Amino acid sequence: MIHALHARLKDDLRFARVLKGGASGVAGKIAAVVVNAVSLPITVRYLGPEQYGFWVTISTTIMMLAVLDLGIANTLTNCISRAYAEQSDEMAKRYYATAFWATSAIAILLGLIGAVIWPHIDWGKLFGLSDPALAREAGKCAAISFGYILLTLPLGLANKVMGGYQRVPVANMFAMLNSVLGLVAIILVVRMHGSVVNLMAAFCAAMLTGTVLLNLWMGLRHEPRIRPTPGKVRFGAAREILSHGMLFFVLQITGLIVFNTDNFIIAHFLGAEQVTPYAVTWKFVGYVSVLQSLLVPSLWPAFSEAYLGRDIVWISKTYGRVMRATLVTVGVGSLLLGFAGRWIIGLWAGKAAVPGLALLWCMCFWAVLYCICTNQAALLAATQRLRLQAAMGTLAAILNLVLSVVLVKRYGPIGVLSATIISYLLFIVLPQTWEVRRILRGRYLKPQMGHVEPIPEVSTYGI
Repeated sequence: MIHALHARLKDDLRFARVLKGGASGVAGKIAAVVVNAVSLPITVRYLGPEQYGFWVTISTTIMMLAVLDLGIANTLTNCISRAYAEQSDEMAKRYYATAFWATSAIAILLGLIGAVIWPHIDWGKLFGLSDPALAREAGKCAAISFGYILLTLPLGLANKVMGGYQRVPVANMFAMLNSVLGLVAIILVVRMHGSVVNLMAAFCAAMLTGTVLLNLWMGLRHEPRIRPTPGKVRFGAAREILSHGMLFFVLQITGLIVFNTDNFIIAHFLGAEQVTPYAVTWKFVGYVSVLQSLLVPSLWPAFSEAYLGRDIVWISKTYGRVMRATLVTVGVGSLLLGFAGRWIIGLWAGKAAVPGLALLWCMCFWAVLYCICTNQAALLAATQRLRLQAAMGTLAAILNLVLSVVLVKRYGPIGVLSATIISYLLFIVLPQTWEVRRILRGRYLKPQMGHVEPIPEVSTYGI
């Protein structure tokens, strides 16, 4: 069996790179899971329900600003994949340099705007904080998180470059370093009895370290030929990146409304302490998607390269395999967590983090639903079929936001999650399933000059 698998991977080098990228992520993901498993109960018990709820809320809220790169980062993955398929270092250099300096300019502009409006925001009231002392610290924590986001806008592009070259193992290695450094920072601050501001500063600094080292390693040793020198910036490349990036930008905005507003809405209407069981359960249930999170960073550039090579048969077979494998894994894991989750969370993070039974089961159902959507989104992004997804995502975000505000007042945190599930079922799952089937049937492939491209017969489309 091992010999047969080795022979298959030898014949299918693209799929071998996907599996290699996924396998390389195992160590990184294990490290991340262990770090979360250790750091979360330490943080919850040290900060208490209100401070931890504020910590999570402000982190997820400030992270929303990461989408203001106008979709440049996600577009860069496809651009580097194209350069890799055409074996053109010059093309890769143009795209990377243009993206790097464009995001640097955006970060500087956002920093200037933030410096002007920051003193006029009542952070304590915004995050529903009842403790006056904590409310005074809120602005400092927000400023630290904001600075971290601004720095990662250009520096985070290195991960996209590695993904485009199908060298995800490199990015996974530095991600593992980030996880370990983050845990070390939390433990040091707790042992020194630091404040929530100290914790935020130490954690952001630790998480930024691995990203900086990845940029240095890539620029000095691994990919020195595509360093983002200012002289390689091209207006034509910028126009192309931004034209495709705007669709990613719309998708990122809708994704943030769907995912990152939950904690804020709960904190604002119910109080920061109500965020703790919701956020802890969300993170806990997310562990069932470990396999999928390992494969998707490698799948996207592989799908993109295969689509440029018109290899629809390979895409269809690989998509079906991945969909079945991830659905089985996530489905079984969700069932187990549904029955034993409250008991495990109580032992792990304490009584303050234990969710209601209905909320736990809704989270488990959401994990399965999101598994389907993630596989679909990877294929749609790789093939740049984003217009329908952007339009439906906008409708989903609007419906989710309205329903969340209405339902949270009546049903509490479970109302916010119900709004997410309803909006996704109506405007994401159904349209994406239809679009994915058309892609896998070759409907969007342009015929080559003088050649009529046959539509391959594929028996399995995943879903």
